[in-house]
Amino acid sequence: LSYKAQRKGDIELRNEARRLRNFTRFELKRYQQEQLTAQLNERYSPGEGSNLFWNKTKRHFKHISSSLRGFTTPSGDIIKDPQDMSNIAADYYEKLFEAPVMMRPHPYIDAPPISWDNASDLIPNVTYPEIINILNSRRKKRSLDIHGLSPLILDKIPRNYWHLLAQLYNYSFADSFIPKKCKEVRMVLLAKKNAICTPDLTRPISLLDSFLKVQERLFLTRFIHVLKNRSILPDNQSGFRAGFRLQTRALLLIEQISSYMANSSPVATVFVDFKSAFDQLWFEGCLGKLISLGVPLAYVKWIQTWLLGRKATIEVQGKRSRWIEINRGGPQGSSLTPSLFITYHSDMADYIPGAMSFFFADDLAAVLAGQIGIRFTDQCIDLERRLQIFLDQLEYYSILAFNR
Repeated sequence: LSYKAQRKGDIELRNEARRLRNFTRFELKRYQQEQLTAQLNERYSPGEGSNLFWNKTKRHFKHISSSLRGFTTPSGDIIKDPQDMSNIAADYYEKLFEAPVMMRPHPYIDAPPISWDNASDLIPNVTYPEIINILNSRRKKRSLDIHGLSPLILDKIPRNYWHLLAQLYNYSFADSFIPKKCKEVRMVLLAKKNAICTPDLTRPISLLDSFLKVQERLFLTRFIHVLKNRSILPDNQSGFRAGFRLQTRALLLIEQISSYMANSSPVATVFVDFKSAFDQLWFEGCLGKLISLGVPLAYVKWIQTWLLGRKATIEVQGKRSRWIEINRGGPQGSSLTPSLFITYHSDMADYIPGAMSFFFADDLAAVLAGQIGIRFTDQCIDLERRLQIFLDQLEYYSILAFNR
């Protein structure tokens, strides 16, 4: 029609062509908006809508961290030699993983002991079918531990050999014993952002002993069972927990903010990210906290054996550093570390009672509002006061738990 109007010079045809073109654009835009809304609503439901949504958005995700190619020095020089890089990283992480110096007496370890009814409970025995289920459910990765073994190699071991290993795992749980060689790890570094950075901008990944990783999974199922029976973990913690979706926590956060705003109250939301949180796990305080929470002593003793006496060598492009002692922090790459971490900090909300807290593993979102029923100016002043109290309480908890 537009071509016909241009050829004949008819103004009415030209106006009609413009109207139809605008109408088509409007309908197409409306259709695309409806499709996007439908895909957003169905993004977590099985079906074609969710597949279309994730196929379009996955291109914006970063699949892997940047590979580490060099370290920058305080003077601005760039070091790319793998051996020098591994030695520099060893110096940094040896200092980072030093045992913290805490003020005594400390409530985590010096408080009067509590007598729990389940203190003498033992760790249930491991069965052969349970081990096979874990082996079948694990991803067959090719990354090698310090002994040159990988999950893919473990899958090649004759299944009848695992009867012997089941007995060894049961002995380990009963006597809280782990061989020293199993606690030696090969640590690789991933750059958080830039491929050339300082050591503090890297993420250490511990490639744990392959047999110990199987045992960690076995222990984790028993440990989670204890946490559920004792109702230790709070409902406002959604990180690393089956049945607690991160999306639900985010929606509750938005709903809480909207509720305060509906009452015309000034609202402040504080987002807290604890730096190197997993690497700051205090061993002695964690063990004392577990006992005070009602975790059976057999579990605490095995966790103590698992935490203490660990050593690591840092590898960069095939070059390894000297051995360093690890006296702080849980190994990143372990299936047990996240659950142990959120258990250690399960009472954080008790130290910041003036805020509505939402936890995402080691991240915190706290919502505060001014007093309702007074002038808006006074509400803002009251909100400032509450924010200062919250920050003071958060600082106290950080010193108490992180020594930061």
